[in-house]
Amino acid sequence: MLKTKKFVKEANDKELKKLFEEEIKKPYYDVFYLDNFNLPYEKLDVSVVIPTYNRCPYKPESLKGELNPLSWAIKSLLLQKPKIREIIIANDLSEDYTEEVVKKYQDYAKEKGIEIKYVKCVKRKGISAIRNLGAKQTNGRYIMFMDDDAFLTPYAIFGAVYTFEELEKQGIRVGAINLPTYGRESHPRAALPKSEIGVIDFVKGIQKGNKDCFPLEYLSQTNGKKFLNPELQILNPIPITNMNAICLVSKKAFEEVGGFPEHVLKRMEDREFGCRLFENGYSIYYQPDPKFHCVHGSYGLHTGKKFDGEDWFKKIDKEISLKRAMKICDNPKENTGARVSPYDFIYDYILAFFVLIYDRNKRGAMKWIEKVYSEFVVEGKTDLFGNPNIPVPDENARKQMWISAINKGLSFIKEKEKKSLRKINLVIRKLRSKEQVNEIDIIGLLERLK
Repeated sequence: MLKTKKFVKEANDKELKKLFEEEIKKPYYDVFYLDNFNLPYEKLDVSVVIPTYNRCPYKPESLKGELNPLSWAIKSLLLQKPKIREIIIANDLSEDYTEEVVKKYQDYAKEKGIEIKYVKCVKRKGISAIRNLGAKQTNGRYIMFMDDDAFLTPYAIFGAVYTFEELEKQGIRVGAINLPTYGRESHPRAALPKSEIGVIDFVKGIQKGNKDCFPLEYLSQTNGKKFLNPELQILNPIPITNMNAICLVSKKAFEEVGGFPEHVLKRMEDREFGCRLFENGYSIYYQPDPKFHCVHGSYGLHTGKKFDGEDWFKKIDKEISLKRAMKICDNPKENTGARVSPYDFIYDYILAFFVLIYDRNKRGAMKWIEKVYSEFVVEGKTDLFGNPNIPVPDENARKQMWISAINKGLSFIKEKEKKSLRKINLVIRKLRSKEQVNEIDIIGLLERLK
């Protein structure tokens, strides 16, 4: 075995692949591994928020009732060990059987000591606003955000809470814990260096997710170094800067930063939320342990990818298997969840990340735009959008997308800066209009600039 410091540089691809395959076969990564232990919680003080839109196309009592993605998400939450406190379904004005599906599970959940709350918008609000609406209904110390086409392993929320509280014991001001999110599979996609997982760099103008990957360094570390808890065989978490919305957040931190941003941009709201946490002095961690993963279906997105890995949900629920669920998710649909065409997805991605960086580092924003031009417009690559398999428009269309995203981004920034300037001018006028101003008046006026 190579020494850890030289491991990443010196190990060749063949050796890494072999070590990775051996590592994830170890028994303590099995999703049911913790069945053999007494856990330090009787119940988890967690409220789970599931934002949803058109994820229940079938009547819950029909023969196809088990094919509703929202049902899968709810079931996996009701099977959490230990039990969670409550589930909040926040409906963004769905036009299907969402309400009936929720009612089906409410009585069953109540018998298990779990409350399911339901809230519905009177008009469409979008993903950020609907998450925030759901969060307002919560009573737990923690809020877990989950997608409505996903499955959480039985101990996933326990893993997030345990990691959060162990880090707090170390004196760390934790804001959120991200869990592994695997796209239509139940194992990590690859092993990557920690430096490649969960990264936003405002200076270089880059962002990398890779929260479907395993830390490469753990392939060479002894058990004592890689475990947060050697007895329960729980992996050490990794500090990250780029988070997604499959996460556990302290309610206190969520409220302090104002929740998810409710602006007109359609992407990067979870990244913006993560930036808000950082800018308010909180840390974000990725808990890479595969036994705490989420299987994400991306319902309605056709990729042709078949489910890969252990079909663990089939062992605890006889109505639907992961394999079948992921096949159902691959049928193309647009009027569901946040689904859009590949063209719109790429455009929104370019625009939203440009605005996200520009607010914090203008040079970094320019580097992002340059990178999009060289890699996407010229070469036709889509890796920088997190999916190398997205259908690519022709070069002329790519260039038009690029120019349009820049124009829209600058217009958005201009309007935002106009509002900020109006606030500043108002405060200046009020300060100048007062003959005597004490520190309480000044602080009160400055609060308006937030």
